[in-house]
Amino acid sequence: MTTQNITTLIEVSRQYGKDKSFVIAGGGNTSYKDATHIWIKASGAALETIDENGFVCLSREKLKIVSTKTYAQDATQREAEVKADLTNAIVSSGNNRPSVETSMHEIIDYPFVVHTHPTRVNAVMCANNAKKTCTDLFGDQALFIPYTDPGYILFKKVLTEIANYTSKYSKAPQIIFLENHGIFVAGETTDEINGLYSTIMEKIDHQIRGDQLNASQQDLKSVLIDQVQNLHPGFKDFVAIGKSSQLISHFMKDSTSFQKANTAFTPDDIVYCKAYYLFLPACNTDQELVASAQERIDAYYKSYGYLPKVLALEGKGIVGVEENTKSTLNVLEVYSNILLISQLTENFGGPKFMNKEQIEFIDNWEVENYRRKMAKS
Repeated sequence: MTTQNITTLIEVSRQYGKDKSFVIAGGGNTSYKDATHIWIKASGAALETIDENGFVCLSREKLKIVSTKTYAQDATQREAEVKADLTNAIVSSGNNRPSVETSMHEIIDYPFVVHTHPTRVNAVMCANNAKKTCTDLFGDQALFIPYTDPGYILFKKVLTEIANYTSKYSKAPQIIFLENHGIFVAGETTDEINGLYSTIMEKIDHQIRGDQLNASQQDLKSVLIDQVQNLHPGFKDFVAIGKSSQLISHFMKDSTSFQKANTAFTPDDIVYCKAYYLFLPACNTDQELVASAQERIDAYYKSYGYLPKVLALEGKGIVGVEENTKSTLNVLEVYSNILLISQLTENFGGPKFMNKEQIEFIDNWEVENYRRKMAKS
């Protein structure tokens, strides 16, 4: 790759990485490929601040094996085998691990690819009418992929659908929507990608009706923040931060309102703040609230095997709890985005969350556990 191409890849990566309406926490990835190699964002690298060292270079010839090889039926073994083949294709130095979506970038027939999880796009992709809306707005301009478990299974699904699309329209798709996930946009140049993204956002914006609730946040004070380490032994040395806003208040009004924000829309939601969020009813005194929280957190832990990262305080706001300040802020950022998406899905048939089986796959997937670890570092 020429110096100009790596510079262009870095620039477009930072452009979208700095825009919170496109990239939340460490989500999304970008790539550039020529005839022989592909350069893709390393897993765990942040697009916002990425430089040349944040990309992994792989041999496209060696990557082709992923398209043709027969892997194990067992999901854990299969993903380990795919990971080994990805590792074998690496030609750059260092210990960076290529994005799990490397093979998908490889089969998209354009030099530049920018994959993001925009809030407005996911307002459509995480709604009950996702496919219909996509068809109505974009027709043959885009390829829609129903939710499929990430990794090899999703890659094979996209591989098949790209072939079908290319056969039908005599061109490779430049826009690929993934239900409950995000979007891939590809082009010969990054200017072309920017133009496509602008068109996509315009079309979606025209479908959004009425005023949206104010999402500007203020710090929330609560006895649960001050006493977080006393709520459960597992919270020892953890950091708690609280936030409130008009949007947050709408979903925390009561347990019924909370039902539209009580679980995950996308795999990234699970990576950063797990899949289930704990609603804490209002109490008359601080002492009662602490006792109630202790009881409910203990029950949550016994049910799921891990502690909640989001505490939803009835009538007040939300509290994020994690190992350090950075990861706590990531929790709040991702969960706040869930609220934004849930609000916007009302324009497209209402919210459609991930189901139990889809959530369990992500929660147990080694790749996402690796991303979790990187996000906390």
